[in-house]
Amino acid sequence: MNKPYTLLVDIGNTFVKWGRYRMQSGTGAHESCIESGHALLEEIPALAAQLRKNPAPTQIVISNVAGTRVRATMLRLLEIWPDAPPAHWVIPKDMQCGVRNGYRNPAQLGSDRWAAMIGARSLHPARAVLVVCCGTATTVDLLTAQGRFAGGCIMPGVGTMLRSLHEKTAALPDADGVYTEYPIQTVDAIVSGCQHAQAGAVERIYDLYRRDHSDLLCLVSGGAAKALTPHLAIVFRYHDNLVLEGLYCISQALIREPCEG
Repeated sequence: MNKPYTLLVDIGNTFVKWGRYRMQSGTGAHESCIESGHALLEEIPALAAQLRKNPAPTQIVISNVAGTRVRATMLRLLEIWPDAPPAHWVIPKDMQCGVRNGYRNPAQLGSDRWAAMIGARSLHPARAVLVVCCGTATTVDLLTAQGRFAGGCIMPGVGTMLRSLHEKTAALPDADGVYTEYPIQTVDAIVSGCQHAQAGAVERIYDLYRRDHSDLLCLVSGGAAKALTPHLAIVFRYHDNLVLEGLYCISQALIREPCEG
């Protein structure tokens, strides 16, 4: 007999990350995960072959920051299950899962940033957390010990920086370099400079916010996180996907209080 499960989907600017999770309370996303995977956005239709092996999920929760065209592609994918429930598309609220939204217009906050902060709150309740998510863009958000999103920054991710340098300059090559402390060739100078820019920005923001939050924890996640973390000179913790962690919390809240969906 197939047990009920929730399908969680994190649609970013480059990749879609997904997971099937057991519907059980008192556990985190990691403990409840049945299987997970990721694909490029253009590969979303191909996920049908893998997902249709399973019965329809009991619940579907999605964060999408890639726009309406990708949303439509995902909706077509979900048609593989005629009996599936309507998907819940995450829209940031004033308050959800113990996190208070400090954005001037709460709904304008990216659903991925919102879910990541909810995930961080569930993992580290009652502690101030600097939530760093590394992808096409790098976001750095402050969550206070009281659970309030106090503000944050957005900057180009490492890959975006590298592509921009190649596309906007005539002489800089589009080739693989490596990070080194003393670059002596252009490709290494580009990679090293972009890594310094990322790490330096995160460290600067961390130092700024730690003035008012002495116990501040830096929590790093995202597909490009492992490229950043070796260069950080601050103490941090790594999580493989804070967005899915937050989506799991949201899914549990929707089960408890369906009117909040």
